[in-house]
Amino acid sequence: MNTFTRWIRAGASLALCVAAALPLLAADSPEETVLNDEVRAALPCGGNFDPKPEEGIFVAAGHGLNVVASRDDGKTWTQVFMGRPGGDHGYWAVWNTVAYTEGVIAIAAGWGGPGTIIASDDGANWRHLADAGRTTSRKDGKPYDMPNTMELLGVKGSFILPLEATPDFGKTWYRASAYGFTNAAGERLKVDLAHPSAAYADWNGGRVIVVGDSGPSIYSDDLGKTWKPFEGVKAEPWGEGGAKGIIGKGDVFLLLKGDGSIVLRSVDGGLTWQAHPLGVKRPQGRMFSLSVIGDRFVIAGDTAKSSVDGIVWEDLPKETPSGRIAVSDTGAMINVNRSRNSILRSADGKTWETVYTFEPTGTGGAQGLADVVYGKVKKIAAPPAVE
Repeated sequence: MNTFTRWIRAGASLALCVAAALPLLAADSPEETVLNDEVRAALPCGGNFDPKPEEGIFVAAGHGLNVVASRDDGKTWTQVFMGRPGGDHGYWAVWNTVAYTEGVIAIAAGWGGPGTIIASDDGANWRHLADAGRTTSRKDGKPYDMPNTMELLGVKGSFILPLEATPDFGKTWYRASAYGFTNAAGERLKVDLAHPSAAYADWNGGRVIVVGDSGPSIYSDDLGKTWKPFEGVKAEPWGEGGAKGIIGKGDVFLLLKGDGSIVLRSVDGGLTWQAHPLGVKRPQGRMFSLSVIGDRFVIAGDTAKSSVDGIVWEDLPKETPSGRIAVSDTGAMINVNRSRNSILRSADGKTWETVYTFEPTGTGGAQGLADVVYGKVKKIAAPPAVE
């Protein structure tokens, strides 16, 4: 049995690492809370990763921290981690949260409960991203670790959450408060981080933008070490519908909103946004429809389109599935959708085949796989299977 899936009680050596957040959730009984905490406590501390980008793999994850991986270019898949069955909220809710950078894959879970980020440098053995020295934030007077785990980016060796980042795979953490910002007049400014999505682009040396329900909220020009609020952002037009996600490529940020009729584009780091016709039917929300494949943006809902510059959009084949798409260095494409319990693979972007299916064990309406990434990690003799 994979030791990382055993529900054992916390040992003293793990106490500092998982002293995070044990508040009771309304939907969890005391017995369920104990089991959830045991899973978190069973994970070794991180901070001691040994990245060696040797072998390309795909990794996908969904609710329950159900993690599956492929080491043969997406043809076959093995479950490599499982937290506990969960729903759309709670300890193990996984949204747009699988990230890769420089030999390490990290996956964030938790919405409404204490967040957990697991990480691996080989795609098979998993531990907390944080090491034992990480101090926890607090909520309602109680320890509350990783409060913004709905979004996680991997950029240039850093893993970045809204208001939180580590540049060294969990050894060092930078954290800011949503209540710590002031406007130009020195007045306290509350930023909107409701249902956040985040993106990185190379604009002006590199910028991360976080978008809440009401539009661009904060940005960082140092990979999440410090943050600044957006003020006076001009978006033409914003209108109804709220943000559905943001994505970056090159010097361009794209912001999807509403019904998919338009996309907002910024080439000045998010200070101004111009609307361009899009016309994707029923794009799904909060970054789930957005991918970068090669040199192209892809937005996929009931219909799908792609663009090099974010201005001129071309129709993709009607067979293009909705959800997230990752591509390997051979050109193989993998698609996941959190409302579908399967993984699709394509070698040409035209024909898609089902390469993996599973039976969900949780509850709620999003039991499929929420995100997928491709990256190079250490080679292993044989991938351990979760029992």
